[in-house]
Amino acid sequence: MDKHLKSITTYLLGLSLRERLLLLLIFITVIYAAWDGLIYSKQTQLYQQLITQKQELAEQYQQKQVTLAENLAALRKQNSSKEQLLQEIANHKQQLTAVNVEIDQVLGSLVPPTKITELLHSLLLKTQGLKLLALSNKPVEAISIFDNEQTEEAVSDSQTNLYKHSTTMILLGDYQQLYHYLKMIEQSKWGLYWDQLEYKVTDYPKAQITLDVHTVSSDQYWIGL
Repeated sequence: MDKHLKSITTYLLGLSLRERLLLLLIFITVIYAAWDGLIYSKQTQLYQQLITQKQELAEQYQQKQVTLAENLAALRKQNSSKEQLLQEIANHKQQLTAVNVEIDQVLGSLVPPTKITELLHSLLLKTQGLKLLALSNKPVEAISIFDNEQTEEAVSDSQTNLYKHSTTMILLGDYQQLYHYLKMIEQSKWGLYWDQLEYKVTDYPKAQITLDVHTVSSDQYWIGL
């Protein structure tokens, strides 16, 4: 080893200054090339990979932020729609309750279906000379309190079901007797709706009157009649 170093040293000492500088430059170039190939290039490549990964992570983060913002906006909109729907339901229930109260008040003033025949007979007894020729009840009819089918279906579970109970009676008497009877019906403490009134003179001053009246209740049938 020492012999090799002495040979190299002797060789270098034998070179001129220009040759020594040239040899030094070649040595430095070789060292730089080796460093660039083995270390610097790999570090540069690794640095570029880190930059690329950083950009990808930044893009992913930005995309997640956008997605999160969209989800939050959708959630706020959904909650707003839900609150609006709940408010509409609450308003509708309040209106329905008010309607039911009004209906109960009206029904409370009307003659019950079980009393309509009794009422007509009792008033007839108070009118002398007036004769009842016929008295019959018509089939019960359902009444809708809503304007359209969509509204009716929307509250079908909570609406008050109403039914129309109609009665037809045929009376015979003079004008004053018939007028007095109709007046008593009108002044009765029980409410009763008139549907149709047909007046026909048979043998003057006698006349025949056909009267259609009805009441309204929540009973679907002619219970007790």
